[in-house]
Amino acid sequence: MKLTRRHFIKSLGAAGATVAAPMSFSVKANGAEDYKALICVFLAGGNDFFHQVLPLDSTNYNKYASSRNSTLVSRSQINPLNIKDANGVQFGLHKAMSPLMHLFNQGKANIALNVGPLLAPVTSDDIAADRAELPPFLFAHNKQQEVWQHSWMGQDYSENGWLGMSMDVLSRSYGGLPNAFHTGPNTLLDAYDSDKIFVNKNGFESFNMLQNAAMRSSYEDNANQYYDSPLTAGYAEAVKQAMYAQDQMSPVVDSIPMDTRIPGSNLGMQLRAVKQMIEGAQLLGHNRQVFYVSLGGFDTHDNQVRRQDELMREFSEAIAALYATLDEEGLTDNVLTCTLSEFGRTMHDNSREGTDHGWGGGHFMFGGGTTSGTCFGTYPDFTRGGQDDNGQGRLIPKIAHEQYAAHMVKWLGMNNAGLSTVFPNLHRFGGPMA
Repeated sequence: MKLTRRHFIKSLGAAGATVAAPMSFSVKANGAEDYKALICVFLAGGNDFFHQVLPLDSTNYNKYASSRNSTLVSRSQINPLNIKDANGVQFGLHKAMSPLMHLFNQGKANIALNVGPLLAPVTSDDIAADRAELPPFLFAHNKQQEVWQHSWMGQDYSENGWLGMSMDVLSRSYGGLPNAFHTGPNTLLDAYDSDKIFVNKNGFESFNMLQNAAMRSSYEDNANQYYDSPLTAGYAEAVKQAMYAQDQMSPVVDSIPMDTRIPGSNLGMQLRAVKQMIEGAQLLGHNRQVFYVSLGGFDTHDNQVRRQDELMREFSEAIAALYATLDEEGLTDNVLTCTLSEFGRTMHDNSREGTDHGWGGGHFMFGGGTTSGTCFGTYPDFTRGGQDDNGQGRLIPKIAHEQYAAHMVKWLGMNNAGLSTVFPNLHRFGGPMA
């Protein structure tokens, strides 16, 4: 069933007043009371998480090693982590990601293992017997990028993104400037009622045409007229929103400089813009903010070791620097950062010193009250043809991407009724990731 705006709002009303209640705005100058921000970092291309986080025990490491040849991560390249899964498997982090060790050692980072799109729990026996209920479009980049940003509605994926709909639930009764920000194309923040604001690597940049008094007056006149044409009326509304956004954002960008302690890399510049919006939360009147940023290059069909080394360093240095600045301001626990990626990669490597499109993968979580110790999920069986192999060397997920997503928005303040509205298929997995 397609979820229309009418049905969505009706379901919110049925869920109870507390779901749609407006938030109180209580961000304070030197710290925050009830302030939370969620940063989603999309690792585009299909990240090989199991090249980055590895088991330390001989049994699991040897299974991993038997599947990898040219992409093998040797034991000497692994820093031990203070994290185990429910089965007692302890993990280590690739040394190229050493900048993140401080967060892990502080208990401010964790991992989620074997996450991926699912319509229902699936086993290798289900797949072999052709009785598995499988998501559509598996292993295709563009389709899976969309899938990861949406939720299953019973017959198809949602029209809008799960995070955009979540912001509808959390703040649909309040007006003012949107509190969803992005640095590039996405559908994750698409919503029924909540708008999103684009900030580029230099932060929010105003329209030059609106800085000229005469030009602005002309645009204001045009924007405030009535138009019969839906296209012209839509354009006028877009101009009106642009002027409003510029008026509201100008005090933020004028008074809060970019934090140059965060690296000037691609991801680092995006996180500088994010940090600026976080620091401007009080001026913007936000006590909930959500962000979408991305880092590409993870489609490592060839030369994976070299390419992953570069990507791991850029990611690690940017995240570590962001949290070092947040820690100085006492905001580490107020900002949760989680990675997304369209799929993991195959257990075995290929003849081109790379890995191919997989299914289940793993993800990093930082800040936001995250604690180390026990991770989410369990380490998969790297045996070819084993219980976690779909028959093609692709790991079968054990945690649905919607469980992972629900964990994030629950942390933002979503109650169970709201979760059921945004993720109606969640009940098949027993609720959010926990």
